[in-house]
Amino acid sequence: MKRHLTVTIENKILAPFVCISLITVVCFCCILYQTEYNVKIETESVNAKALAAYINSDIDAGNYWLNPNDLLKKYERTYQGNSLFLYDANGQLLFGRRTPGNEELVLEDSTSNRLNWRVLYCLDQRELRAEFIEEQRYMILAAIAMLLIIVQASVLIANNISAPLRKLSEVCTQVSRTPDRAEDLAVEYTRRRDETGQLAAAFQSMMESLRGYTQELTRVKTLNESIVENLPLGVVVYDHENRIIFQNVRAGAMLSLEGEWDHLNRDLRTLLAEMVQRDDVLPAPARMRDTGGKIRDYEFGAWRLRNQDGSSWGTLCTIDDVTYKKHMEEKISRDEKLAYTGQLAADVAHEARNPLAGIRAGLQVVGRKLSEERDILLCREMVKEVDRVNLLIENLLNLSRKRESEKTTVSLNALCDELMMLYFKVMENKGITFSVEMDGKLWLFADEQELRQILINLINNSIKAMPDGGRVTLTGRAVQDTVSVTVSDSGSGMSPQTLERALSGKDGGLGLSIVRRLLEQNGGSLAIHSVPGGGTEVILTFHGTGGTL
Repeated sequence: MKRHLTVTIENKILAPFVCISLITVVCFCCILYQTEYNVKIETESVNAKALAAYINSDIDAGNYWLNPNDLLKKYERTYQGNSLFLYDANGQLLFGRRTPGNEELVLEDSTSNRLNWRVLYCLDQRELRAEFIEEQRYMILAAIAMLLIIVQASVLIANNISAPLRKLSEVCTQVSRTPDRAEDLAVEYTRRRDETGQLAAAFQSMMESLRGYTQELTRVKTLNESIVENLPLGVVVYDHENRIIFQNVRAGAMLSLEGEWDHLNRDLRTLLAEMVQRDDVLPAPARMRDTGGKIRDYEFGAWRLRNQDGSSWGTLCTIDDVTYKKHMEEKISRDEKLAYTGQLAADVAHEARNPLAGIRAGLQVVGRKLSEERDILLCREMVKEVDRVNLLIENLLNLSRKRESEKTTVSLNALCDELMMLYFKVMENKGITFSVEMDGKLWLFADEQELRQILINLINNSIKAMPDGGRVTLTGRAVQDTVSVTVSDSGSGMSPQTLERALSGKDGGLGLSIVRRLLEQNGGSLAIHSVPGGGTEVILTFHGTGGTL
């Protein structure tokens, strides 16, 4: 009588599952063995390279290279392994015990140090395999035991745990993509009293905390970015390799400017990089000039950025465009100097006016006795010049307070003819050729006395620049609604530094300072082109105040 072997459904499921599991375990163990072996070799290689680099650096650093025995003693105390060997430059073994004939795997062989020591790191392969097999044997046994337990336990808990965990994994994936979906988890799992419910509750609490932290970090980040981006200063952050890792909008606009250089032909980006490389504590200000001659002033700040342990990881630099500030400081300085000049003029006005009054009266008496028309005109011009000097003294007295110009329609041609007559003899005696070139009949709406004073100051400057003779040309041109008057000479010229000092009155002269102030009062602008040894050209441009006939 045949007996039929009855097999329960659980055994029918477990029998093939166990066979498949065994095959899987064997394959897994083989793959795991090879993978772990490669990982171990790679790990040992990384450690070998790091140890070799450390030893090379240790030899080069400090004074160990002066006394190698101290270095060997140090390694004997600190290194406990048997894979490191040190040879001197002659190949003599200094550190470690190496057994000949062993099957060794060399992981690092380096001589990059000041002593030319050979740093050798190698492993005994037989010992390595034995040790690794011993480690993997227990791992395989543990894996088999774990798989058997999993097979038996899966029958009981698969439906109770696997499905909820799978669902929870899906929810976690959704939450990782959209953190605001974390509240969906509480509806289905947080009320369970088993581990799944605890996991769901912990996950929900974690997501709520994470969402709060994220919102706070976003708020702080937005606030900081808003503050930095809206600062009137340019902010640039460099890392420890002097590379720019951050710059705000203001700094980006400044660093992107092209065609601006300082006196050493460095642009702003180069200047800032050199400042960071030098580690300047108090960076010096810079003055940049573009191709059109426009000047821009900058001031800098530098702060070291440090980690919590005090080590430096970068530099924060600030760039402040102080062009307007410098302009106002120079303007205040000029105003103060002009105010002082006015006070000084007040002291000498009384002594100067009396002799001038006598000179004027004398010229009037002499003028009545002259018969030549040229001499009479010259005498009249001299009287006008005395009156102009009187007016100049009066203007000096008013330098500290605003004076309203009395503007009228002035014939530029007639004014230049007067100047031609006034300076004809002076130019001739000094060997200077004086010529006037007017493009038609030119008119200006300006204060005639101030306009005369402007041209006289410029002509006097040209005469002083040509002690050995030369050429002075007064040119007038009209373009649309502007009139330009050019005073050019063939004198010694000026360097940019000399010109800047002359405009600011730093050399003690106020001629160009007064010219610029009078031009501003009459709606004009000043441009000076001068080259040392190549003469000077002063261009006066009057906008919307002139015309031609």
